[in-house]
Amino acid sequence: MSRALAYCVFLNRPEVSLPLTGVTSAEVQLITHRELSVLWSEVEWPFNPAQMQKNAVEFHNVVQRILRQAAVIPFRLLSVFPGKDELAAFAAEHAQEFTAELERLTGFVQMECVVYPAPGRATMHMDSGAQYLRERAGMLRAIGEHVSQLKERLRALAHDLRVRETKSGTRLFVLTESGKESEFRSAVERVSLPEKLSRRMSGPWPAAEFLSEKLKAPQIAGAK
Repeated sequence: MSRALAYCVFLNRPEVSLPLTGVTSAEVQLITHRELSVLWSEVEWPFNPAQMQKNAVEFHNVVQRILRQAAVIPFRLLSVFPGKDELAAFAAEHAQEFTAELERLTGFVQMECVVYPAPGRATMHMDSGAQYLRERAGMLRAIGEHVSQLKERLRALAHDLRVRETKSGTRLFVLTESGKESEFRSAVERVSLPEKLSRRMSGPWPAAEFLSEKLKAPQIAGAK
């Protein structure tokens, strides 16, 4: 059976070059609704579990291809709808919110930096509960101080900046102008990294963290 796989939405621009194929080498197709464009493919469902990592890479490649040319709002990874008509109806229902957010985010990308304990260099002593708690508190304090330094260094580049605690560490999301990705990386690298910490930068990404709360839930939901 087939399903409509949704990649992303972006504002109609005749100069935007679309990829020919996407997930499972399926043809990438376009739905338009007024100012809005929706990229999608007709794919066989369900996906082969053994191919999910490959499918995820193919999905991100499609989204990144558009991001290099325009602001995009991505759907949740490998979100599918029953068919083209249902996807078109979803896009039409949320077209006003999509369009407003894309206009607001035009010219911006999301850059990220996660700070976490350095593997092999930040050993917690598990034999003593009190000592473990002291070491954990010290590690959290070190991460917090480093994140504060990064925030101060990145403030000049950040149109908006958000911090979120995750299982992998403390993650900074920075909304910055497209074209300033190298400045972001340089700014982070100029902040001295304590020996017991590690950090990892990534991006540019679509500005998904900076979408309005009203749009995040339906945009991410899709319909598996």
